[in-house]
Amino acid sequence: MSTDLVVVAWNGTGDPFALIARDAVPAFRLAAFCYTGAPHEAWSGGPVYARATQCKGEAFSALIAALEAEDAPLGYVGFIDDDVVLSVSGINAMLADARRHGHASFSASLSADSHLSHRRFVTRPGGGKRAIAWVEVMAPFIRWEMLRRAGPLIAGNTSSYGIDQFVMPMLQRMLDLPTTVIYDDVVMRHTRPITSDGKVFRNGLTADQERVAQRARCLAHLRVERPDLCWTPWWFAWAAPWDGPARFWLPRLLQPFAPLLRWLRR
Repeated sequence: MSTDLVVVAWNGTGDPFALIARDAVPAFRLAAFCYTGAPHEAWSGGPVYARATQCKGEAFSALIAALEAEDAPLGYVGFIDDDVVLSVSGINAMLADARRHGHASFSASLSADSHLSHRRFVTRPGGGKRAIAWVEVMAPFIRWEMLRRAGPLIAGNTSSYGIDQFVMPMLQRMLDLPTTVIYDDVVMRHTRPITSDGKVFRNGLTADQERVAQRARCLAHLRVERPDLCWTPWWFAWAAPWDGPARFWLPRLLQPFAPLLRWLRR
């Protein structure tokens, strides 16, 4: 039996895999995460994890806790939003390649007509795959050893903002795992508008404020656990990405002094 698990977010009604085209036999196990807290209908396609959550960050925390409690062998865990159109054959192809190369995480590329926040995730001509710093939380596939390490770091994050951009790349580096990739020859479509931007969650924060807080938590974690990575070229690209929000660029002012800063940390 495959150790790879694909989980689809579910409102508890109908088939959670309705948007996943069954065009091949799944080379993975299926599961659903019921974010309403309790399914309204039975589903016999696989395990159902249930917890009432407000957004994907809470769902990630609940899913990680449930999988840790089961303590079963896991390879990759895919967690797909319920408004993403994808195919079983596409998932099979990505998993087969990722197993061969050991990618830390990966995702399908987005169709040009998808609702999206970042153009860099849109499929590019020529197919194949490309290395990328991080993949979005709408449909990521993540090595379990990395995902389970994220549990304590993302606790309290409701929206999921910052989990993809800061937590996963940091853990990838800390665990010395191979690259994260986007598959341009496997295309998914995000069918609903993004609603997290500007919304105030139960914790009193907006998604953007949660991303800032998640970044700060990661910076603090790295200073304690892996100070050798601080002020390195990787650190600047991760903590102050040029293609990220301008408010994160401040550390770039210190980049010319990075060798001195690393020497002072010895």
